[in-house]
Parts: sequence; C-alpha cells; structure tokens
Amino acid sequence: MAITVKEIRNKQFASQRNGYNKDEVDDFLDELADQLEDLIKENLSLAKQLMERPAVESQPVFFEKPVEVHKESTPATSEAGYDEPSYFKNLETTLRETLINAQRVADETIAEARKKSAQMVAEAETTAASMLASAKADADAAKSEADELRKNSGEYRAQFLQLIENQIHLLNAEDILFK
Repeated sequence: MAITVKEIRNKQFASQRNGYNKDEVDDFLDELADQLEDLIKENLSLAKQLMERPAVESQPVFFEKPVEVHKESTPATSEAGYDEPSYFKNLETTLRETLINAQRVADETIAEARKKSAQMVAEAETTAASMLASAKADADAAKSEADELRKNSGEYRAQFLQLIENQIHLLNAEDILFK
C-alpha cells in the first residue's frame, strides 16, 4: 500500500528510552510531507499544462505511461486538489517496473561476470599448464646437464689420476731422468 501525505503527517512513533528526538522526527516528517505535496502538485500541474497544450506535429511527445488527470473531485481527492491513490498507484507501477528492470540488469551483469570469470579461469589454467610444462622441460634440461657434468667430472678425475700415476712412475724411474 502506498503511503500518502496525510499518513506522513499523522504518523506517530512509540516513545522509547534513548530513542530519537521526537521533535526532530516530527519536523522531518512535516518537511517530507510538504516536499512530497509540492512535488505532487507540480507533477499534476505540468501534466495538466501538457494536456492543454495544442499538439504540434513537428514535436511529438512520448510517454511511457499515460498521465491520469482527474478534473472532477472525488471522495479520494484530498484538500490539495490531487488524487493521491491514483498518483501512488502510478508511482507503485513505475517503481515495480524499475525494480524488474534493475533485477534484469543485475541478472545480466551476474551472468556476464560468471562468463568472464570462467574465461579467466580457463586462461589461467592454460597459462599454468604452459608454465608447468616449461618448468618441467627446464628441470629435465638441468638434470641432463648435471648428469653430463658428473660424467665429465668422473672422466676428468680418471684422466688426472692417470696423469699423476704416470708422473709418479716417471719420478720412480731414476735411471731415465738422471742418466
């Protein structure tokens, strides 16, 4: 149910200890009701001016919804001269459509975000697999190089040991050096 200016003006709040300042709340509600009443009057005035304006073919005016203006006074019409129930019914319909559109946009945004996150995860997995393969290849190359170094080191030791043994053999053969 839509709230009316009259309901705002007549709203009473229960008193509570350590609650809001009652005068400030009342002042705020009065100011809110005044502003709402002024906006409704302005809206109705503009709608009336628009309906009374002669139609100009070169400047069409389009509305999402027709604006209802009641020329005769009904029991639902307040002292201010506007029909609060129909105004708030139109306002409620507009708000409902706005919420539906907002929900649709939110759903589309969520779907797009999920799609983008799935794409990002797929790209990250591909990159991770590529990095893992590269790291494995680098590790295999390092292992092969280390094995080659061990092999070369062993050969060098064996050759160096042979050289030392040959030198010892030469040093032990006194007759060859000092003849």
